[in-house]
Amino acid sequence: MAFRKRLSLVYIKEVLVSFTSTELKILRLLLQYPQKIFSKQNLYESIWNKTYAYDDDTINTHISHIRKKIKAITNEDYIQTIWGIGYKIK
Repeated sequence: MAFRKRLSLVYIKEVLVSFTSTELKILRLLLQYPQKIFSKQNLYESIWNKTYAYDDDTINTHISHIRKKIKAITNEDYIQTIWGIGYKIK
């Protein structure tokens, strides 16, 4: 049995980029609230509707994948890390 990730397509600088459904949920949440700084816990609980485990590296991994996909198109870093607090969209 093979599992396939559901991909969503987004235009970045007129280039079509594929994101997993989870990556898209994170990106969409950041874009909906551009002034808000999301902690890892806040992002995790908003996306998965589960209690965040402090040592879980899931959010870092997804943010890294999103950044790599965006960096392949543009040198701009759209997701800002606020050290010790979390992430926000620039």
